[in-house]
Amino acid sequence: TAECATVPAAVTLTATDNCDATPVVTFNEVKTNGNCASNYTLTRTWTATDVCGNTASKSQLITVKDKTAPVLSEAPANATAECAAVPAAATLSATDNCDATPVVTFNEVKTNGNCASSYTLTRTWTATDVCGNTASKSQLITVQDKTAPVLSEAPTDVTAECAVIPAAVTLTATDNCDANLVVTFNEVKTNGNCASNYTLTRTWTATDVCGNTASKSQVITVQDTTAPVIAALPSVAAISCPAIPAFAIATATDNCSSVVILTFADVTTNGQCAGSYSVTRTWTATDTCGNTSKASQTINVQDTAGPTTSTVFSPTINVSCDVIPVKPELVFIDNCSGVSSTKFTENIINNTANSYSIVRKWSVDDTCGNTSEFTQIVNVNVTNNIVAIVSSICNDGEITTANLNDLLPIDTPANGTWADVNNTGALQGNIINASSLAVGDYIFEYKINDGTCPRIIRITMTVTTDCGGIVLPCGTILVHNAFSPNGDEINENFLIDNIDDTNCYPNNTVEIYNRWGVLVYETSGYNNTSKVFKGIAEGRTTISQSSGLPTGTYFYILNYTSVDGLGNNITNKKDGFLYLTK
Repeated sequence: TAECATVPAAVTLTATDNCDATPVVTFNEVKTNGNCASNYTLTRTWTATDVCGNTASKSQLITVKDKTAPVLSEAPANATAECAAVPAAATLSATDNCDATPVVTFNEVKTNGNCASSYTLTRTWTATDVCGNTASKSQLITVQDKTAPVLSEAPTDVTAECAVIPAAVTLTATDNCDANLVVTFNEVKTNGNCASNYTLTRTWTATDVCGNTASKSQVITVQDTTAPVIAALPSVAAISCPAIPAFAIATATDNCSSVVILTFADVTTNGQCAGSYSVTRTWTATDTCGNTSKASQTINVQDTAGPTTSTVFSPTINVSCDVIPVKPELVFIDNCSGVSSTKFTENIINNTANSYSIVRKWSVDDTCGNTSEFTQIVNVNVTNNIVAIVSSICNDGEITTANLNDLLPIDTPANGTWADVNNTGALQGNIINASSLAVGDYIFEYKINDGTCPRIIRITMTVTTDCGGIVLPCGTILVHNAFSPNGDEINENFLIDNIDDTNCYPNNTVEIYNRWGVLVYETSGYNNTSKVFKGIAEGRTTISQSSGLPTGTYFYILNYTSVDGLGNNITNKKDGFLYLTK
């Protein structure tokens, strides 16, 4: 048995023969293949033949085997390499004692590490001869990633206004091993001394698959140096006193702050008089960082209106000459400045035999030189100014005399004179004595010779007999249509002469309305004392009952009954204007 590389050479045999001195020796070798090219058997046969053809043979069996592995060239040594610099696999060669072309195979096994770029490579080269004898050599390469990624350039540090902060850029990164890098962005705000003053630190970080990182930063210093903007305010305006300046409400915006504090201060500049001045309102807008701006609006106040009166009075009055109202005492006010002077004049115009007019005029100045005029015209009627009174007296009995003055209306002037129209001779002064008069009607007149209001009160006296004494006549219902409830105890109430004589006038009602037709007073049984109009609202109205009514013109309605000579009740009505002054 021999290795394929050490098969012994065939020997040369010799032969002898008893007869043939030179027998021929032949050699024959038969190869029987085995399971591979280098495994086989050799059968070597030597045959000696003499001349007569006699033969003799001998054989040798050589079993050839290949048990020797090929020989590989040297493998590279174990190494540690960066993931981006892994050495290429070497090519090894092999020799074999029998096989001239042994086959060399290569195998690489990767063993993962703690990240994608960290691992080991086991490289194995195997040489195999034709009979399957093998020889192997290995190399261990430890691959690691210790190199950080490379980021693109970050923007430089800047200082920016709070309203124009640059947007964050996007950085890119490369890596020696990782093609899918993760670049993260982080922004850290560090507050400053106000809400719009701060710093932004922007950091970009690139991380490869093995956790190697690279960072770059940019610092942005944010500041607010811009003042708020106040919306346009109205231009200079002028108003008339007593209007109070009404300023616009300012609004403001800011480039950074949503909260803007608005304050204002007013400065008043006096003019030439108390009612003329100007007011300037200055607004200040302040943002959260203390930046401020100002805007102003000026309103000029002018006194162009004269004084007014707080006293209500009727500008036109139509009256009889015997009830001319007194001059109203007007109270003047000025809503802007003071009242400086008042001038009152009263003149009579349009004077005729039957009428005339009284013109009352007030001219009032304020301290700013404005003048107002107030006029009241009293139209006076002097025609048909005869008051008729009917009465009676007895010519017998205990009392036959009467004082005619007792029959005159209340407030009748005392400067009149009595006249005995029928020349009875029964009138002495103001006393009538009916004892000498026959039954019948007699006329006595009381003449008031007032140049502005001549008038006559005519009394028709009926003389009767067999009455056992005097019977006082019914007085005439006379309405006094002007009174002044001002507390001076003179002419304080609205009086109706003889209305309290219930024998002559059993029933009555009084209604008083203001100029708007509102009922301000009503009663029945009006008697000038317990039931009397004192200038206080007492009607079914919305006016408080305790309220004193203002000076002005009112309207009265008087309904009353009277008794005729036959004892029958007669319904009567009087109405007209009523003048209330204070």
